[in-house]
Amino acid sequence: MEANKNTIGQVFFALSILMLIYMLISPLNQVLSNISEFFTLTLINFPMSDLLHILGGETNPPLYFLLLKAMSKLTSDFAILKVFSAIPYAIILILSTLKLRRDYGWLTAGLFAFALAVMSEFLITYSLLRPYSWAMLFTLLAFIFFKDIISTADKKSFVLFTVFSILASYTHYYGLIATIVLYLILLFHILTYDKDKIKYWGISLVATIVLYAPWIPTLIKLLGSMNPMGKLTSDSIVQSLAHFAYSGDTLLSVITLIVFIAILAVYLKEKDNDTQFVLYGTIAYFATIAVVFLISIILKPILLTTGLVLASAILWLIISIMMGKIKSRRTFLISLALICLVLISGIGTMIATSNDAYQSGLKQNEALDEILKDNNSITIITNPGLAMYYLDFDGATDMYCVSQDYIYGENINRLHEIFDFKTVDKDNITSLARNNTGKNIYLISWGNPDVDLNVTKVSNELGTTISKVNTTGLAYDEYDEYYY
Repeated sequence: MEANKNTIGQVFFALSILMLIYMLISPLNQVLSNISEFFTLTLINFPMSDLLHILGGETNPPLYFLLLKAMSKLTSDFAILKVFSAIPYAIILILSTLKLRRDYGWLTAGLFAFALAVMSEFLITYSLLRPYSWAMLFTLLAFIFFKDIISTADKKSFVLFTVFSILASYTHYYGLIATIVLYLILLFHILTYDKDKIKYWGISLVATIVLYAPWIPTLIKLLGSMNPMGKLTSDSIVQSLAHFAYSGDTLLSVITLIVFIAILAVYLKEKDNDTQFVLYGTIAYFATIAVVFLISIILKPILLTTGLVLASAILWLIISIMMGKIKSRRTFLISLALICLVLISGIGTMIATSNDAYQSGLKQNEALDEILKDNNSITIITNPGLAMYYLDFDGATDMYCVSQDYIYGENINRLHEIFDFKTVDKDNITSLARNNTGKNIYLISWGNPDVDLNVTKVSNELGTTISKVNTTGLAYDEYDEYYY
């Protein structure tokens, strides 16, 4: 049966290579398909000193943005910057070939690599100008060297675990949560089975805290100032627990959780030397999500399902290891059939989700391109903070932002030095429109624009609305009360 497992794993791995090629040539790599990507493009135009200051108000730590900033120094080509997010998947394929195949065989290596391309929101993750794919890679590497620690407890494994824990923590706040969970699980293991290694655990923890300390004040300030997101509901809780396979469907999430529990139960009956690692990985996945729930209940909602891909990678590694360890042919075939059903259903979800994201991004990009090419237009960004998403767009239009002293902590005067835009008081937007009735006037806002103007929606995608002002009959005349 091992030969058949190897063949199945090699097929999965070949499909994974095709997925990597798709990531590199996909139309998704040519379109901004997430509102936060607009923020990223604006951010990397700032000098390094400004960038770190602004990131104090962003919902992610700085490492990814610093890496992308360095990449932008080499090329400003949008497609190449998008490909930068696919590099972690290429590294995962190399990791699967060189390490997982050697330790667990082709089935584990191939299934793991393929699942990390097609499940849940993973494919979109590798195409966004956001930190998720890099954070997932660093979290995964920390977990792999966590395994080496509990197997050999050598100094090299502790050093690598520490390095990747720090990198994960500096790339995404969910990476920080996963790192805390792994350190706690490792403490339990050492105190239970290998107490003489506690000093290495202590050194590793101190090193991580010391190196992360410069960012802790920013994290504390952010927790107090960030807007709530992702409220907990019965559906969001279930979907979060099953995010390793699906996003947005409660019924499929329940079925997937049942499949996972069934495979775990089968594996635990055939105890081997990886049972402990499998249990630790399972705990790490669910405990990371539990911490997110706990923070959401005690402090404020912080549930960002996209961020759960970090922990999801850990669980797929565990699932792939379990599949490779099942000895009974009949049990293996049943388990494989269930996993394939999950994968097939996930691929359908992946295609639909990716297409929706692409179409939404395409519609807004087309609307923006038309506006920015219009040399007889005015574009007004009506909400504080939203300017940081659109200031990077250069074009013929006159760009206005609502007056404010700071945007993401950056002084407005400093923004004027870097970007070409004007400011207008919120109460004067109507007057600005009245004084420019000969121009095409567009508003960019979170949802419906809160202005006293007759508008027509041009685009309502990616969480923002682009509206065109109806200027017919808007101009002042001698009988208009506003004239006086």
